[in-house]
Amino acid sequence: MDGAAALVEQRGTGAFAELGRDGSRGRTSPTYLFVYDRGGTCVFHGLNPGLVGRNLLALRDALGKPVVEEIVEIADRPERDASRWIFYLWEEQTELQPSWKASYVRKVEAPDGKVYLVGSGSSSLKVEKVFVQGEVDAAAELLRGKGRTAAFRELQAPESRFHFLGSFVYVLDVRGRSLVDPAYPTIEGRDMSGFRDAVGRPVVREMLQKLAKDDTAWVQYLWHKPGEMLPTRKLMYMRKVEVGGEVLLVGSDFYLATPIWMKL
Repeated sequence: MDGAAALVEQRGTGAFAELGRDGSRGRTSPTYLFVYDRGGTCVFHGLNPGLVGRNLLALRDALGKPVVEEIVEIADRPERDASRWIFYLWEEQTELQPSWKASYVRKVEAPDGKVYLVGSGSSSLKVEKVFVQGEVDAAAELLRGKGRTAAFRELQAPESRFHFLGSFVYVLDVRGRSLVDPAYPTIEGRDMSGFRDAVGRPVVREMLQKLAKDDTAWVQYLWHKPGEMLPTRKLMYMRKVEVGGEVLLVGSDFYLATPIWMKL
């Protein structure tokens, strides 16, 4: 991906022929390459050349998430090489149900001054700590920038960027009461401080204790995946953020990959 971005930075549109040549890794699934201009027009697509020349700003995923809008927003960031991961629920023609996809997108300025968004898409990535931390930190910035009411509304929306790879961002107060929980959007103020995992570990209480001393914390616990009998390891990340003089706790969690020896 970085090599493709460097090529566009050096050659501009002249890089597309190189990226699209036969045998190029940028033309194969699951790590194909794509390039958009800052207006949302696809100027290169290694997997689907038929998209080239089309403006795709109106494109939405299965949840209604404006995928290309999220891509081109990176162009407005001040850093010359601004980048981020984008996650979307996508339905391929060969699949019965939509599945989570991920794309890493980087801002690039060509020699003529035009800005492009160079990305690499994949359908095989698993949730990683860095993804969860990045989305939680972005949610904290959203709360600081837009305030509680507007940020809560965005966090709860199904098409929000904060629904990713089967996980989502939630918000608690410092006593452990739920303020935003996309899994239970109609329940506000639910006391989560007594929540225990599958073996009785007081997960939220432990997290609150850690956050009393630090601004961020991780807690690992055991929980059942839907339809499975045995509990699976789950990891929670949470951080403090001050909004309008009030300290809130923003977090997310995800299931860790099960080592092969635990499946035997």
